[in-house]
Amino acid sequence: MPKNALRNQVIIFDLDDTLYAERDYVLSGYRAICEHLGNTPASSDEMRQWLWDRFLSGRSDNAFGALSSHFKLDLDTAGIAELVTVYRDHRPAITLRRGMGDLLDKLRGRCKLGIISDGFLPAQKFKLDALGIGDYFDAVLFTESIGREFWKPSPVGFQTICEELKADPEACVYIGDNPSKDFVAPNALGWRTIQLLLDGQIHSHKPAPSGGRPGLIAGSIDELTDMIG
Repeated sequence: MPKNALRNQVIIFDLDDTLYAERDYVLSGYRAICEHLGNTPASSDEMRQWLWDRFLSGRSDNAFGALSSHFKLDLDTAGIAELVTVYRDHRPAITLRRGMGDLLDKLRGRCKLGIISDGFLPAQKFKLDALGIGDYFDAVLFTESIGREFWKPSPVGFQTICEELKADPEACVYIGDNPSKDFVAPNALGWRTIQLLLDGQIHSHKPAPSGGRPGLIAGSIDELTDMIG
């Protein structure tokens, strides 16, 4: 990668399932939930394994209600809501994808870097803190901070970070994982878009809406590195 090849580019990453594996966050959250519940008629390990097996089978909806029913915990609506709060507020045990740290090292100082990420606060901030990569980025925008109505596919977050970085749209690249929402807005704004498509991602199989297909698809971090360069 030539030293000055990226000097005019602005490279913006999605967070969840792009910079790290989202399934690791789910498992971390399940561990926090089961530790919070303590030893009920079932052990924490047994409950965590049940939740994880359910998730791996493709069932992630109403996880805590299903947990209560299966293990006869008799949790009411308030009890379920408390578990949701524990899940969102826990300090996650997550790490960068293998090779992603090397990529960020190559990019830092050669171009402007940013993050645009949907999701509930403070969970998104805790994820960034756990990854320890905040110093790599010139701008980080959690769309929840400007309004949930501006979650992707809204263009507002993309326009906001573009203005913050004083970037021309044609110089911007967006890297995400979810074709159902990640690429609609940046495509319309004239950004380059790249889907990072890896095994184990949660949303990568979802269909893209009209105008929402990524411009390029990278099947590995090495391939992504080549595309950016």
